[in-house]
Amino acid sequence: MGLYFSICTFIILIVFLVDFFTRKKVNNVETKIYGVLIIVTMIGLFLESLTGIFYNIGLDQNAFYFKFFSKAVLSYYTIWSLVFAHYIISVCHYNKKFLDSLNIMTVICVILTFVFPISYVQTNDAIIPQGLCLIFPYASCIIFSIIDQYFCIKYRKKVARKKLSPVYIFLVMGVANIALQAILPGLFLLGYILAYMVIIMYFTIENPDAKLINQLELAKSQAEKANRAKTDFLSSMSHEIRTPLNAIVGLSNVIKDSDDIKEIHDDASDVVNASNTLLEIVNGILDISRIEAEKMEMTEINYNPLEEFKSLVNLTTTRIGEKEIELRSDFAVDLPNTLYGDIGKIKQIITNLLSNAVKYTEKGYIDFKVTCVNDKDTSKLTIIISDTGRGIKEAQMDKLFTKFNRLEEDMNTTIEGTGLGLAITKSLVEMMGGKIVVDSTFGEGSKFTVFLSQKITNETIVEKEKNIDTFDGRKVLVVDDNKLNIKVANKVLKEFNLEIDECESGSECIEKIKGNNNYDIIFMDIMMPKMSGTETLKKLKQIENFNIPVVALTADAIQGKSNKYLEVGFNDYLSKPIDKNKLNKVLNKILNNTESVVETKEDSDIHKVTPITDEDIAELNRLFGDPSSEYQKEEKIESDYNIDYLKENDIDVDTSVELLGDIEMYNETLKTFVEENKERIPRIEKSKLEGNMKDYSIDVHALKSDSKYLGFKRLAELSYEHELNSKENDKKFINEHYEELINEFDRVNKVIEKYLLSKKD
Repeated sequence: MGLYFSICTFIILIVFLVDFFTRKKVNNVETKIYGVLIIVTMIGLFLESLTGIFYNIGLDQNAFYFKFFSKAVLSYYTIWSLVFAHYIISVCHYNKKFLDSLNIMTVICVILTFVFPISYVQTNDAIIPQGLCLIFPYASCIIFSIIDQYFCIKYRKKVARKKLSPVYIFLVMGVANIALQAILPGLFLLGYILAYMVIIMYFTIENPDAKLINQLELAKSQAEKANRAKTDFLSSMSHEIRTPLNAIVGLSNVIKDSDDIKEIHDDASDVVNASNTLLEIVNGILDISRIEAEKMEMTEINYNPLEEFKSLVNLTTTRIGEKEIELRSDFAVDLPNTLYGDIGKIKQIITNLLSNAVKYTEKGYIDFKVTCVNDKDTSKLTIIISDTGRGIKEAQMDKLFTKFNRLEEDMNTTIEGTGLGLAITKSLVEMMGGKIVVDSTFGEGSKFTVFLSQKITNETIVEKEKNIDTFDGRKVLVVDDNKLNIKVANKVLKEFNLEIDECESGSECIEKIKGNNNYDIIFMDIMMPKMSGTETLKKLKQIENFNIPVVALTADAIQGKSNKYLEVGFNDYLSKPIDKNKLNKVLNKILNNTESVVETKEDSDIHKVTPITDEDIAELNRLFGDPSSEYQKEEKIESDYNIDYLKENDIDVDTSVELLGDIEMYNETLKTFVEENKERIPRIEKSKLEGNMKDYSIDVHALKSDSKYLGFKRLAELSYEHELNSKENDKKFINEHYEELINEFDRVNKVIEKYLLSKKD
């Protein structure tokens, strides 16, 4: 029976051995030792099987071969225990000197095993070996087991439990073997136990697949490459952004100190140009991020293609300046009068291509040509922009539309740009279902061709003047927990001749509606304590016969959020600070049931295709610093208080006064801010101590909003960071940075107090 067990175990181990040595694996200490161990086990099982065969064929027990192979099996137990000890010590705490001493001890034990005599006692079904030679293998196994247990106990906290589990299993099975052998002397299970241990270890050693390791290394390499690209990009962006900023800051200081009107006008013109360059760079960064996040939205309207293309010619002519370039345009005579599509993005595509042509052409011409093929209600446009510029090398054509890539950048140090324009252009063309191809000869020029399809409509485009409409007698309810926000909303809404009512919570709003107060429209803040704007809307809709239009009014100004609010039941969406023109459209749409017939040229201007949100500004400030702290508007504001004191303390009074209307409104709002914070700051402190991140985020959101209105830039930035992290329930960040927030608040509060005490006699 024992022979059959040995042979079966031997066959099973062959399967493991073949799998282990044929699989590509990591060549570490564990796998090396395990490889030795499985080979030693195979040899031991072979010797056991051979000894069993000798016994079954009736070989004389006193024969040399029988005794030799019996002692070889005993030596196998010693050697196996040594290799296993190597594994445990290497995993726990490698000690070369100690392992060398164990090796010497093993050699001595093996030699003594072969030197001392062995005899056998015959039983009914087996022969039992006896003699002094048995002392050494069994003694060495016990010693090695004690050593294994010592290392496992000492280093148990540093080593994964699964790596040490074979030791504990070996201990249990070894004790069981001793007990069984005491009862049944002829039952030899040690060889099977050792083989079983090898099988268990196969599933516990760290033996990751080499293919997987290669994939991980490739992923790591790609991640490191992407990280380097990001670092290079941020470095490039910092340079690109600060270049026009330096011009803006420097020329602004010159204007401030100059009395020469002509010089002031010239410098102001340069400031405007640098500002437009900066805006183009920022919009490029934001565009590419929105495209990659698949958040770029299509805004399709009716437009007159001929007029729009002519406006781009005029815009490009101003950019050519004093360069010896002839701009030639040729538009098909059969261009439809009215097309329907996203003219903003089409203009962005063409402007990018024309701008590149101007940048890389020193003299010669730029051709802007548009042809079309009209088929029923579809016009297939072919837009061709060619130039006599420097052209593109054939080897660089594949990199042409790669983001953050500028061809021959070392030669283009005087040319402004971020390497995003063509990447954005290609993405926009493909978003609109079109195609862009390029043909270029280095040193002679380039030709870009864009293919787009637009819908033909017969509607007449009527330009709508941007006058503020009035809505006499219409009643509005403003719901906002922030008194300052309510004041600002009131000021803006009064210009539309609306009757305004207000409340500071969702529950108060519900009570007003239940009290039969009639309103034509409700403007609802989203982030409010106890009951959010969304929750309030749900409860309002549960009121019988409720049909008042509700507009979401929030600082959550991220592109694509409008769909979110419409889906939960709001009639429309407005972001803070309130834009009068957008408010005008919303009021017309809801109160007069009309919408703008066409986007005005200002709305569709290339610089307004992707509006910059508060979150965008905060992210850019985080990456590149807040440049606005380096300069202030210099328009003089008359006040009974010391305005200069606020400016000296880094408070952007000018922007706030422009937003709020006048200095009197600013001062009044400032006092409201102080009163509000007598209750708000203790609430913030309480929420932090209780770990109530929901209420904490609402209050710091309100603090951020107020700070932005009043020009407290640093406080607004810190409040925004706390808002974002509290929404993520990051209590660690809040606790670590809370003191920084409160210190800035205290600084601003002291400045306000001193300012309000500076009233002139």
